[in-house]
Amino acid sequence: MATKFSLNPNPTFTIEAIIPRPGEDDGKVKLTVRHKTRTQMAEMEKELKTQADQAAEAGDYSNHVAAAYLESLIAGWNIDAEFNRENLVTLLENYPRAFDAIAAAYTKELYSVREKN
Repeated sequence: MATKFSLNPNPTFTIEAIIPRPGEDDGKVKLTVRHKTRTQMAEMEKELKTQADQAAEAGDYSNHVAAAYLESLIAGWNIDAEFNRENLVTLLENYPRAFDAIAAAYTKELYSVREKN
């Protein structure tokens, strides 16, 4: 039986991000994320680029801009630490590919880019 379709998607959904870990197997992190519209995503990505450029011009190469972006997407995670800004920054500092892994997993699920078996 087909699932009833709704014009208004669930406000959250779950993704799995595979984060490379130096010297270990990649880590699989389950994230509960917020649904964003195409317009919201475009605005967020524009703001991310603007803030990242401004931070770079100021010589700030911290992960605070990336953390703010991800914090607007992520509602929770299965990591052994509370989900908050400080722990998100720690994740990004300790695992440099975490931002790309999470953003790619989110985009892939949001735009329903399915891999064929």
